[in-house]
Amino acid sequence: MKRLPYSSLAWRLFDVAFGPRMRLGVRAVHLAGLPADLPESEPILLVANHVSWWDGFLLRRLQVDLRPRGSFHVVMLERELGRRPFLRLLGGVGLSPGSATSLRGLLRDLAQARSARPDRVVLFFPQGRIWPSHRRPLGFQGGVRLVARALAPVTVLPVGLHLEPGQHPASTAFVSVGPQLQVLGGDLEPSRLERAVQAELDAILGFLSTHGEASQDRWPSAGDPLPRNPRGSTEAQ
Repeated sequence: MKRLPYSSLAWRLFDVAFGPRMRLGVRAVHLAGLPADLPESEPILLVANHVSWWDGFLLRRLQVDLRPRGSFHVVMLERELGRRPFLRLLGGVGLSPGSATSLRGLLRDLAQARSARPDRVVLFFPQGRIWPSHRRPLGFQGGVRLVARALAPVTVLPVGLHLEPGQHPASTAFVSVGPQLQVLGGDLEPSRLERAVQAELDAILGFLSTHGEASQDRWPSAGDPLPRNPRGSTEAQ
């Protein structure tokens, strides 16, 4: 049975050694829309837009809040793992774009790891590269459908992520989680996920446009959703 590399000790060492450095780039993370109850017997697939190199570390906050005893894995470029092998111990899982062999290996490893331990949290960026949060369309690629199928039955959470400098030299991360989607074994259309993530991004950008520098003070509690702007958001169908 495949065991994906993951070390809680490596994360503790990372938090001690690199936590202060990370806060020089991103000083705070504000969450909204965290679901109150999720099935314990199946993995969680976080599907998010990709705005910075720090995204995987920032969105680990969701795993800590939603399933603190589960393992956390981020699908990332194999060449990035080659340059920084310690990321494998933090849950990094490699993928080489354009390689069918690499994709098949990833899907096989995820399916086997899911059978071994179904309480995993997996993060996937369907854009495949870093783009600004205001990019439209987001440009989700089809691999997310295969990842969801490999982990099924799985709870999918669409996540919008935006970094804003505000009044400080370091950026602030604003994260909004949309309504959960259940994948029992069939396909989940990438276009549906793209609309769901875009809805959360539109909500974030609308909130910042309304409140400006007061956004951090007015941000809702982590379990409350952001208000929807009918003209600026696109709900998943």
